[in-house]
Amino acid sequence: MPTLAEILIYPVKALDPSSLDRVSVTNIGGLAGDRTYGIKDIDGEYVQGKRTSAVHRLHTKCDLDSQRFTVRTHETDQTHEFHLDTDREALETWLSEYFGLDVVLSVEPGGGQTDNVIFNADGTAGPTVISAATIREVASWYDGISPKQMQQRLRPNLVISDVPPFWEDQLLTDSDYELQIGSVTLTNIEPISRCVVPARDPHTGVEYDGFREIFLKKRAETLPTWVDENDLDGNLFSVMVGTQIPGSERDGELSVGDTIQIVSP
Repeated sequence: MPTLAEILIYPVKALDPSSLDRVSVTNIGGLAGDRTYGIKDIDGEYVQGKRTSAVHRLHTKCDLDSQRFTVRTHETDQTHEFHLDTDREALETWLSEYFGLDVVLSVEPGGGQTDNVIFNADGTAGPTVISAATIREVASWYDGISPKQMQQRLRPNLVISDVPPFWEDQLLTDSDYELQIGSVTLTNIEPISRCVVPARDPHTGVEYDGFREIFLKKRAETLPTWVDENDLDGNLFSVMVGTQIPGSERDGELSVGDTIQIVSP
């Protein structure tokens, strides 16, 4: 039976994930702690992977319970620790020096600073979903990329086990399909077209030569019988699905080990 195998949140948008055993749904339909913090320039624009490969060379750990944030650059073993509340100004100064521009940390509930996914009317978004088998399959297309690293490149929230590769694509074949994870229902499921981030090494930012071309070729060759290119909005450079969590489900909780089923119209 399909099972929720892993829950990942990204406490600071564009930086490293935290793996959780369970997570609550926020009142705006995101996952608690996911992209709670965002790095913005003085014009209010995000500093993230689409904008600069420098984010990949930051290695971070974040404990939202204690509000402790630890960061080091790829080039050194020296770590710097900050409290996300009381040391925020010092952290903003450190990040500004690293990126070479003035930045601040913006704060929103989980789901309030997510991009390239499926937005609610208020601009918030639900979690992204992919199967472990899909991650393994896509990793197999590239020399030197392990499933673990491919997961880091794709940056999903929810990983499903005990299903075949691209199992999640069948959710795209009918707009009324819903995904039941434990007691929480995910709706309005759409494909996610990919940007430049998956092509980059998640630790160095170095781009994999021909990543997109390889992906397009192999995606066409391995497209499951239960989906066609139109279901991907005509874009084969798509993998993973975005979701919304309706208002009626926003007091729920997701846990590793939850059983999963597709609810047909």
